[in-house]
Amino acid sequence: MVISGKMSRIGEIERGIDEKIPVRFGVNKKNELVRLMYETSIARNIAVRDLFDLDVVRSAIAEGKSGLFARMKALLVEMRYPSMERGDKTRIMPVKIAHDDEECSVWSGELVPKTVFVEKAVRDYPWTVSFIKNFPGVPTIEIDNISSTLQELPGKNEIEGYNSRRENVFVIKGKTSFVKRCPCTKKCVRCGYQILNIGFGCPIDCSYCYLQTYSNIPGLIFPANIEDYLSRIKELDKVTRTRTRIGTGEFTDSLALDKYTGYSAKLIPFFKETKNLVLELKTKAADIPVVMKQVPHDNVVISWSINPEEVANKYEKGAASVKERIEAAEKAAALGYRVGFHFDPIVYLGGWEKHYEKIIDHLFSNKGIRERTAWISLGSLRYTPGLKQIAERRFEENRMFYEGEFYEGADGKFRYPDNMRSEMYEKVVRRIKKHNKSCWVYLCMEPEKMWDKVGLIPGYMEK
Repeated sequence: MVISGKMSRIGEIERGIDEKIPVRFGVNKKNELVRLMYETSIARNIAVRDLFDLDVVRSAIAEGKSGLFARMKALLVEMRYPSMERGDKTRIMPVKIAHDDEECSVWSGELVPKTVFVEKAVRDYPWTVSFIKNFPGVPTIEIDNISSTLQELPGKNEIEGYNSRRENVFVIKGKTSFVKRCPCTKKCVRCGYQILNIGFGCPIDCSYCYLQTYSNIPGLIFPANIEDYLSRIKELDKVTRTRTRIGTGEFTDSLALDKYTGYSAKLIPFFKETKNLVLELKTKAADIPVVMKQVPHDNVVISWSINPEEVANKYEKGAASVKERIEAAEKAAALGYRVGFHFDPIVYLGGWEKHYEKIIDHLFSNKGIRERTAWISLGSLRYTPGLKQIAERRFEENRMFYEGEFYEGADGKFRYPDNMRSEMYEKVVRRIKKHNKSCWVYLCMEPEKMWDKVGLIPGYMEK
């Protein structure tokens, strides 16, 4: 489906600038005004024609041509960012939505690739043979290596490449970076998390997902040499002296494709023997049959990313419904797994407090979840400038980037203002603690001053 509603709004803004403003601005200046008017009209629910008819806009134009751009820009910045204070930084980037941009297709929950590419080095691995059986009738092409094959595939722009990633599957031999430390952002508190790089690429389409800018590979990548990963985990466990979390959910959803890969059937029993490493499998899926067949133990936590339905239904396309995720968590807890939850990103929207209170109350109404929750993380909506531009081209519904104000931080990412984030965290923490006072709650990608303000203690506190 072509993203037509956005193009209609942009076209109306451009025509209004040409017809109602008595100055012909250069490309860059016009782009800035289009961006500010586009976001202001959405954020304030103002029709474009009414935006041009506002008294303040008419007055700015009536003052004459001299300095008109500066007046218009200042006026629109004040309308879009009414809470802006000295020192706050924003960035006014062009709206890059094109006439032929199409909204991404919604994943059905089933992986149906057009082609499976297999590196020669792993062609006869038992895991490879088992994995390929999932796709009868799908062409399997043997390749020397993924790098050369990617260069030979038909060229696509970044949007087309990402949208087509479920069409191609690459089975490879992972060689480096089996495990690495979580790349916590500049000046934020580190939680000591380790990333286990099994798999790259996620089939779910979340509007806020950083993988949209991070990955230009038109396919999903799965390593076949699982034993090499297990050996590296064993080595890491030998030198790890404190309780340390390690997870597979940084570059993919840990379980969305697990019924095809069966990775959890290898990992869960293996981690039973680790001394200090705790495995987290983080997901937005509910259909996790392989996990449910394993024997739970205290070195494994199954966790779910959670948001109110008002957020999930709009901005987490292809994910299981929130109701389904919570039901899956209830079943996992009843089976004996420890569970975790990630309210990340917390999204500001009308009535946000009631929405988050409702989902937290629902979550902890289950006795098993109250007793088996290991941790809960909180993070606010954050994004790089390029992410917003890409998301605008992939999703028709995209209000999350315009509801609330975003300012640039030391790491170049845009976040809600400090006072808004602290308020959101404080109220969510208070609601969680109402149900479960012993659960470890921590912040993701936040500086120590934010932890202090919210009343949380930095560091890994899970027992």
